[in-house]
This record gives sequence, C-alpha cells and structure tokens, in this order.
Amino acid sequence: METDVLNRRRFLRRAGASAVGALALAGPASLTEAGRGKKAKPSKASLYDKMFGCLAGSRIASAMGAAVEGWSMDRITEKYGVFDKLVAYHHYNVDWDHPAGSTEDGIERQKLMCTAIIEKQDGITARDLVKTWIKVLDPNKMKYMTEGFDRELLAHAKSGSLRPWQLGSLSKHAHLNTTARSFHALAVINACDIDGVIRDVYEIGRVYQPPNSDSFEWGAAYNAGVVHAMTPDATVDSVIGTVLKHSTDEMRKEIQNGLDIAAKHSDPLNIRAELNEVYAGKDGPYAAAKRMKSYHASSIYETVTKALAVFVATRGNVKDATITAINFGRDTDCLGATAAALAGAFSGTATIPPEWIEAVEQGTRNNPYTNSRLTIKETADGMYSALKAKVSKMKDYAVLVESQY
Repeated sequence: METDVLNRRRFLRRAGASAVGALALAGPASLTEAGRGKKAKPSKASLYDKMFGCLAGSRIASAMGAAVEGWSMDRITEKYGVFDKLVAYHHYNVDWDHPAGSTEDGIERQKLMCTAIIEKQDGITARDLVKTWIKVLDPNKMKYMTEGFDRELLAHAKSGSLRPWQLGSLSKHAHLNTTARSFHALAVINACDIDGVIRDVYEIGRVYQPPNSDSFEWGAAYNAGVVHAMTPDATVDSVIGTVLKHSTDEMRKEIQNGLDIAAKHSDPLNIRAELNEVYAGKDGPYAAAKRMKSYHASSIYETVTKALAVFVATRGNVKDATITAINFGRDTDCLGATAAALAGAFSGTATIPPEWIEAVEQGTRNNPYTNSRLTIKETADGMYSALKAKVSKMKDYAVLVESQY
C-alpha cells in the first residue's frame, strides 16, 4: 500500500474536487426510487442490532477511509478503482503506522463518550466527559491517535482554567464536523429519544466547539435522524424527513440541494463529482472556503449533506454507504463515519460484511495507543446496558410523579 505522511491541515487547504467517469457499485438500489412511489420499508433489525450497527458502521468506515484521507477522488480511482479495503496507514507525522482496521482521532472522541456513558450507566454531561478524559487519557499516547488540539483541550481541562462546558471556546476551528462524525454515542444512549439527543448534542458540543459554531444545529439535526433510524417503523424517507424537520430553513435548502444532486443518478458512486464541486469549488453558495477559515474539507455542512445523500442513494445499506463515502476523496474518514453510522442505525448489521467487523476488532487489539481497547461488541453491550439502566430510571421517575397526580 502507498503510505502518506499526512499533514491534515495541509491537505485540507489543498484538497479539491475532480471529476471521474462512472464506476458501478454492485448492489445498491436506484436513488430515483426514493420518494417516487415505491413503498418505503422499515428495517427488521432489533434495537440492539441497530446500536451495534451504528457503532460498527462509524468505526469501520473511519478505519477504511483513513487510509485515503486527503486524497482526491481521481487519485483514489487511479490507484484502486473502487477502494474497499481495510489497510494500514500513516497519520499525524509520527514514527508508527496504524495497523489495518485501526480507527483514528474522530473515533477516539467517540470512544471517550462511550467510556463515560458505560461507566455512568446513563447519559452524560460535559463534566462527565471531561472527567473521563482526565482519568483515561495519556498525552504521550494521544500524539499517535489525535490532533494537537485534542491534547491542548486536555491540558486546559487538567489545569482547571476553564469549566468543561467552556473548553469549546478555545477552538479556532468553528463549524467542524465533530458533532456528526464523533457524537454517535449520544445517539445510541438516546435511542428513539430525539429531544434527548438534541439536548445532549448542545451540551457535549460545548466541549469541542465555540458558541458561534454551526456544528450545534447541524449536529443536532443529523443525530435526530440517527435516533429516529433506531425506531422500529423508521424508513429511509422518514429518517431524512426527521433531519429536515429539525433543521433551519437555510439548512433544509442546502440539504435538499445535495439530495437533488443525488437523485440524478441511479449509481451512488456517480453522485460524488457534483457534490464535491459544490463544496470544493470556489464559487457557489455552499463553497466551504467561503465559510471556513480552516479545515475546509471537514465542515459540518459538507459532511452532513453528503452523508444524507449517500444514505438515501444506498437505501441505508452499510456496506454500500461505506464504499460510496470513502471514495469521495477529501475528508473520507469523517464522511464515511457519518454516512455508515446512520446506515447502521437504520439497518443494523445485516449489510455489514462480518470480516469487516472482525478486521476492526483486530485493529483495536493491535493498537497500543487507543484510549479504549473495548471491541465494538463490548462497547455495544456496555451501551445497551446503559440504555436499559437509563430507561429504568425514567420509569421510576414517571411512577413517582404519576403517584402524586
């Protein structure tokens, strides 16, 4: 495999859109079926399986997409045709290669939220999360797995110079995709509870993003869709409808623009070029460089809009969503995590190759620097236990109040 010593900030400045000829992706249904008379069908997956699928989808796509992060769409095509492998890769300018199946910085943040939730057996606050940081993070290991600003936030948290919910004010990178690509633990612990996940996105978002960030509204709408996807009657169309319902007017226009582009094509891979141009191009109302001072390829706008287009184009099939997303180029691991997690929350594990799950489990076992060695299954088990404990407390509260009516 070709390895790149990847400077994330450098690639985000230079990454651009490019066009590529049509490449067929085996299996996905035509996007033109969406909302055009075909009866939408809900997934038959259990709630536990959807929770597992959400976590697995995000981690598999992160691990797979990390190997081509920062590449252009054309470069991926020239080297691989359609990239669909879990391979070793090199990040963060350190003297260590991530083993095949190893996840990266975005999933490190997700893992910390999972750890805090599993330990508390309930939903978490900003204080709970930062308490977990201080307990489990080792700065000497973090340099192999995270960006510099993660270590800066930890240093401030340890110093006590700011309250946990004030840490996001230190971020110089507003409007990042963190609240979509890393916040799946919040969706899982709030399974089927849209109001709950929206509250939690605004609460935990303050740890990572400044108050003026659009990541709050976009992350809330996206995670509302993830939570709705876990309900038994959810369909692809109702998931999108839920996201749009919890979006602002401007967000709805932008998301619909992405969906309209996707609706032109029956092959999901063919949606990439035009969607890339929307965000990487210099002109147009949604050009990332006009709205982002840094990390142009990692905006919440681009990541969520593309992820929703991928979700609809692949009809919630996790394998197809993963492959489509990581072949876009630009911020492949973040887009992959966002699209595949939503697909997994909808369809569970039925469309995830078992060998992909095992490869990521093995990647975790082979990674000495990750902040959690729990496998996807162990994490899903812990999160499921936490959800049941949370619901039990909610029942007790309801009984207490109702007894006084």
